[in-house]
Amino acid sequence: MGAVATRAKVAKATVYRRWSSREDLVADALESIMLSPAPDEEATAATLRDDLIATLARSSGCLEPQGRRFTALLAATAASHPQITDTLRERYIAAQRQGIAACLQRGQGRGEIAADTVERLLSPGRLEIDAVIAVLLQQEALLGAVLDAEGVARLVDQVLLPLISTHTT
Repeated sequence: MGAVATRAKVAKATVYRRWSSREDLVADALESIMLSPAPDEEATAATLRDDLIATLARSSGCLEPQGRRFTALLAATAASHPQITDTLRERYIAAQRQGIAACLQRGQGRGEIAADTVERLLSPGRLEIDAVIAVLLQQEALLGAVLDAEGVARLVDQVLLPLISTHTT
């Protein structure tokens, strides 16, 4: 943190006001370099399926080379920098989870999914959404295939929607 403050020509306290730890500073730097900022506009998809595909493709960064490098970096740093990896993982997973939750809530608003189903899927300890996020993170490493737009659609169609439909009333 001292080296960052020196290079930025600010006091060390200034750096700590913005980043509480080295892990937060590194996570912010990597995210700003490797992930595109999430657009502010509300999704305009007509169906839950289309909304999920658009949201996951956009928020995961899998359609951009930098986003794919981010997920590879996340996996690669696990052994050498576990604290940084934990910070990055928490942020990435939280963003993915929020995106899926927003899609489910919009689907609920359109009458495609019941409120109790949305509540159940978003409750702590449920693995459905986390399983999809894990596949987003590990697709290339585990399956040797780059996750592209078609892959995101298959992930939604073959994994996420079936998991969701097992909970519809």
